[in-house]
Amino acid sequence: MPLWTVFASKMRLPPLTAFRRGVDAINLPVTTSNIHNRLRSDGVRSATTDTSSSIPPQARVVVCGGGIAGISLSYHLAKAGWTDVLLLEQGKLTCGTTWHSVGLLGISHHIDFISECRSMSSQLYESIQEETGMSTGRICNGSVAVAKTKERMTLLKRSTSLMKARGEEFQMVTPSEIASLAPFIKVDDLLGGVYFPRDGRTNISDTAAALAAAAKQRGVKILEGVEVEKVLTKNNRVTGVETSRGTVNCEYFVNAAGQWGRELGLKSTPNVKIPLHPAEHYYLVTKAIEGISPSMPYVRDYDGGIYIIEWSRGLLCGGFEKMAKPIFSNGIPKPFMFETLPPDWDQFQPLLDSFLLRAPAAETAEVQQLFNGPESFTPDGNFLLGEAPEVSNYFVMTGFNSIGVSASGGVGSVLADWIISGKAPHDSLTVDIQRFTDCHNNQLFLKERVKEVVGRFYAVNYPDDDYTHARNQRCSPLYPRQQAAGAVFGELMGYERPKYFNNKDDPFFVSVKSKKTFGKPSWFDNVKAEYWSCRDSVSLMDMSTFSKFEIKSTGSEATDLLQRLCPNEMDVPVGTLVHTPMLDENGHYQNDCSVARLAENRYFIISPTTQETRAFHWISKHLPKDGSVDLHNVTHQYTGINVIGPKARELLQTLTFESLSNTDFRPFCCKEISIGYANNVKALSITHAGEPGFVLYVNNEVALPLYDRLWDAGQDFGIRNCGYYALRWLRIEKFFGYWGEDFNSSNTPFEIGRETRVKLNKESDFIGKQALIEQKGKGVESKLTMFLLEDHDLDNDLWPWGDEPIYRDGKFTGLSTSSGYAPTLGKMVVVGWVTNEDDKSGQRGIVTNDYVLKGHYEIDLAGKRFQARGSPYPVKLQLKQPQFG
Repeated sequence: MPLWTVFASKMRLPPLTAFRRGVDAINLPVTTSNIHNRLRSDGVRSATTDTSSSIPPQARVVVCGGGIAGISLSYHLAKAGWTDVLLLEQGKLTCGTTWHSVGLLGISHHIDFISECRSMSSQLYESIQEETGMSTGRICNGSVAVAKTKERMTLLKRSTSLMKARGEEFQMVTPSEIASLAPFIKVDDLLGGVYFPRDGRTNISDTAAALAAAAKQRGVKILEGVEVEKVLTKNNRVTGVETSRGTVNCEYFVNAAGQWGRELGLKSTPNVKIPLHPAEHYYLVTKAIEGISPSMPYVRDYDGGIYIIEWSRGLLCGGFEKMAKPIFSNGIPKPFMFETLPPDWDQFQPLLDSFLLRAPAAETAEVQQLFNGPESFTPDGNFLLGEAPEVSNYFVMTGFNSIGVSASGGVGSVLADWIISGKAPHDSLTVDIQRFTDCHNNQLFLKERVKEVVGRFYAVNYPDDDYTHARNQRCSPLYPRQQAAGAVFGELMGYERPKYFNNKDDPFFVSVKSKKTFGKPSWFDNVKAEYWSCRDSVSLMDMSTFSKFEIKSTGSEATDLLQRLCPNEMDVPVGTLVHTPMLDENGHYQNDCSVARLAENRYFIISPTTQETRAFHWISKHLPKDGSVDLHNVTHQYTGINVIGPKARELLQTLTFESLSNTDFRPFCCKEISIGYANNVKALSITHAGEPGFVLYVNNEVALPLYDRLWDAGQDFGIRNCGYYALRWLRIEKFFGYWGEDFNSSNTPFEIGRETRVKLNKESDFIGKQALIEQKGKGVESKLTMFLLEDHDLDNDLWPWGDEPIYRDGKFTGLSTSSGYAPTLGKMVVVGWVTNEDDKSGQRGIVTNDYVLKGHYEIDLAGKRFQARGSPYPVKLQLKQPQFG
C-alpha cells in the first residue's frame, strides 16, 4: 500500500486522490494560509505605515521592498542618522515571502560573514523589544543537528571545529542525549549530533512590526501600495524613482524586492542583473500532539532533508528536497500578496517520508496544513549584497535563499554602513553581487540551476563537488578536444574547465570513477601524473577562463591611470609583464592581476576568473571622466593556452621563427608573435604556477588549429593534457596565494608577502599608498603562511580542504584557505593565516616572520589535530623522482 494511503488513513484525512486535487479538498483555501493569518492583520500596517500619502519629491535613500530585509535596512539607516529614508512596498509589509517564514534563528554558518550577520540578527530581534516595547516573539530554545551517516558526522565535526575556533557555543551529543533534548524524534538510527544552545526562533509578524515601528519612530517614511515602475539614472548613476504614485528624486536606491528583485533590476537603464529565481518551498503542520512543548529545541535532520519545530503544540516539518520545483519563470502573477501555491504532495513526499521516520508521533497526528509558498534562490545559494556594477549608488539586498529572517537583521546593519561609508565590508566576496556575470542572469539557466541549489542546503557537499544542472554555459574552443581526451570538467563563473583527465590510452593516467570523499580523492594518481608532466616535460592547460581586459589611450592617460591604480611600477618598457595588486585607500586588495604592456599606450590585463565583474568595475569607476582611456572586457574573445614545463620553449620554437631563447624572451615578458598559422598571439612568459613556460592568448577563431599543432608537435616531447587540480598543487607548493581564495579585500600586500610588488618610492602616487606606509612602519597583524603537515597519513586520514582552524602553541591563530598535495615535498601543504591576539584584551599584536617561524602549529581536521610546520615564505623544494602506480 502506498505510504500516502497509510499516512492519510492514520491521520483521518481524505485519500491521496483528494490531496492531488489541491488543498481545497480539506477545506483550506489555496490563497490563504491558515497558519499565518495573524501576519495579515491591520495591526502592523496601521501602527507603522501610510497607505494614502503622496510620494515625497525627494528622499536621500529609496528602499524598494517591505519584507524583513528592506525594513531592517531602513531601520539601521535611520539609527545611523540617515533619517531621510523612503521605504516603498507594492503591496503590504511582509506580503511577499517574509510573511510565511517559520522564523528560525540559526546562528552558525560555514561562511564567517554570514555567521556574523546571523548573530547580529538574533541580538537585534532581542534588543528591538526593549527599544519599542513591542514583543518580537523571540525565544532561545536551541537546536539540534543530527547525523545518520558517517559523512554527515564528518561534516558536523568540521563545523564544530570551526565553531570552537570562533568561540561559539555548541555541544556534541550522543543519540541518548538527543532523545533527552528532543524526545519526539527517533534516535536509534543516529550516530550523534550537535546541540546549538544559542539558536532560537522569532515570530516574524511581531518582529517585522517592531522593526517597522522603530524605523518610523526614527524618521523613516513607509508607503504601501506603491509600485516602482522605473529607476532613473544619469551617467550610470541613480537619480530618482518613477512609481505608480509619482516620481521621487534620490541619491541612493536599494533593491530589497525579494523574489521580484530580478524583475526590478530590469527597470533601469542600464539594466541591473539580479540572478535569482523563485521555487516552491514547503512545510507541513500538524495539530497539537501530546507532549510537544515550545521549549524543545528544533531539529535539523540533514540526511533526511528536513527540519522539525514545535508549532502551536504540534509539529511543523519543512525542508529542502533534492530536486526543487521552479516557478514564475514567465513572471510573478499580479497581484501577489500573502499568496500561497497549490501543494504538490508528490513533490513533498520525500520530505514526508523523512518526517514520518524521524518523528513517529506524526503518524497518529492530524494534518492542519501542507503549506507551499514561493522563495527565491541564487545560482550558488548565497544571498546578493552590495553596489550593482552597472549603476552607481544602486544597492542590492535580496535573494536570501530561505535565510532572510535569520540573516536580514545583521545584513541590514552591514549594508547601512556600506551605503553611508561608501566602503564594502571586509570579507564579503562570497555574497557580493559582483561575483556574478551576465551569463548568470539568463532566465533558463536560473530555472535549471535553482532545481539543484535548493537541495544542496542540506546535502552532503563534498570538496570540489560541482553543480550538475545548468552546465556547458561557457566553453572555450578547446572544449571538444578536451572532452575527447577524457577531461573531467568543473564549472567556475559559468565556464567549463578541466579539473583532471581520464585517459585509458596513457599508461601514466588511470581511468577512475570519481568517488566523493573527504579523504584521499580518487583522482589522486591522475593529478600526480599531470603534475610531474608539468615539472619534467611539457603539458597543455586551458587558461581561457581567466578575466582579460584591454586598456588603451591616445596619449599617456592609460599609463597614468595604471600608475594611480597599482602600487607596482607600471611605466615599464614595452613588452614587460608586471604582477601587481590594485588597492583601495586602506591598502586592501581590490584586484590582483598580471599586466602586459603591449605598446606605449596599450595594456593587456589578466585577473582571476572569479573577479571578472568586480575587477572590471573597479577599473571602470576610476577611468578619467573625459573619456581619454578605453577599457574593454575581452575575456570572451581570447583562448588561453598554458604551455607549461621545462620543454615548453623547445616545443614552441618548432612552431615559430621568433627566438624564444632565455636571452631573447626572458621571464615576465610579453610579445605578440606568430605561432603556427596563428598571428598576433600574445605570448606571456609566465605559467601562474612557477614553472617555465608560456601562456598564449590567441583569438578564438584560430585557437583550435593552434592547439592541434601544439599537440601534434608535442608528441616528440612527451606532451600531456593537464587540469586545474595539477595547477593548484604546483602553485600551493610554491606558496602562490590566489586573490579571492587565499586573501581578499580585507588584506594588504604586506600581509601576504607581496612587498616586492609595492613601490613606495615610485614617482607617481597610488591609491592606498599612505595606508601602506603606515602599516610598514607599524608592522602587520596577520600573515599568510605556508604549512606542511608533518604527521598526516595521506591514505587514511581526512584531507584539509579549506576553512580548517590553525592553532599556534595551542591557541587558535587563523583559518586555512587552500591546500594541496606537493609531490616534490612528499607532504600535504596548507595555506592559511597566522595572527597574534592577546587572550585578555582581544587586541592583535604584530606578526613578524620570526614570530611565524617560532610557533608550534596544529591544524584541526574535523576534530583531530595534526602537527604542522609553518613558514612565511616558500619551503625550499627538494626534488623527488616521480612515482607512479
